[in-house]
Amino acid sequence: MPLCISAVSGKGGAGKTTAAILIAGEYALQGRRVLLIDADGRQNLQEWWKRSEAKDNIPENIELVTAARQTAVQHLLDNDANRFDVVLMDTPGQDTVLRDTIIAGSHIVLTPIQPSQDEIKAAGQAAADTADISDKVGRLIPHANFVTRVTLPARALEAYRLIRPFVQNLRDGGYDSHLLDTELVERNCYREIRNGYGTLQMLELTDPVRKARAEVMNLVQNIEGLLSGQGEVAANG
Repeated sequence: MPLCISAVSGKGGAGKTTAAILIAGEYALQGRRVLLIDADGRQNLQEWWKRSEAKDNIPENIELVTAARQTAVQHLLDNDANRFDVVLMDTPGQDTVLRDTIIAGSHIVLTPIQPSQDEIKAAGQAAADTADISDKVGRLIPHANFVTRVTLPARALEAYRLIRPFVQNLRDGGYDSHLLDTELVERNCYREIRNGYGTLQMLELTDPVRKARAEVMNLVQNIEGLLSGQGEVAANG
């Protein structure tokens, strides 16, 4: 049975697609077979794939399919997912039956948060939606937030300082929502891969790419640690 991960946020431009690509690339580098499902109507994953194909940068061990309807996603999860080790799903921004189906089929839901009030609000809604679906399917689906596009000026913002207590409040309110330790710093290489350069792991290992690779490896370790119950990756105070 594959590990199913979904990226969920109602805020456009939150970084869902980039996160999916980064995590997919890390698992593919480990030799895992990865399926990327683009269920977002904006088809950002599909656009990245086309650009990578045009530049002969299609990554190994990764396949991409587009699924714009609930029935298509359910069919993939029921019939095709078992051919893969990891399934990563980019969800539509709006609250739809399609997004609910994706959450229900996930082992963990990820929400990227940039230091802004709108991003924090979107994370709260994602936590609530995940909890609702967990109740419906009768299975705990953890919700994991991680801070992305971090800069030195952003760390001085009030919104940045609110993220940790906000997630703690979600937990105090009964939501299984966590804040992962790893933060993704704003880096040009994260933008570059969206322009058709495949995955982060395919880029020349410059110092910025090396630092980005370390962040992504830590992010994957945080996710797996949360799922296995090993380590303290959540903000609990």
